[in-house]
Amino acid sequence: MIAHEFEHYRWIQKQGVGKKDIVASSRNSYVFYLNSVSRLIDGIISPTELSSGADVTRIVCQLQGRRKPKTIDNYRSAMRQYVATVQAGWHLERKAG
Repeated sequence: MIAHEFEHYRWIQKQGVGKKDIVASSRNSYVFYLNSVSRLIDGIISPTELSSGADVTRIVCQLQGRRKPKTIDNYRSAMRQYVATVQAGWHLERKAG
């Protein structure tokens, strides 16, 4: 589960993520990857759990050996986008929307 999923999706959309995609949407992939991480760590992806590069590193360490390196790279990228959303002030998006 992803806390503030809608706000995160809107924010990455406004940043142009997936704008040039032809077949699959990067935005949807990022949400899929975050939900996968949530299941793997048996926790909610939220600003409390994931709001810094250190949090990304901590979670990636938990995932090592549980998935292929390329998959973990995809998870890392999705988590970095979530961190960027949180650091940009997702709560402001939520109030404005």
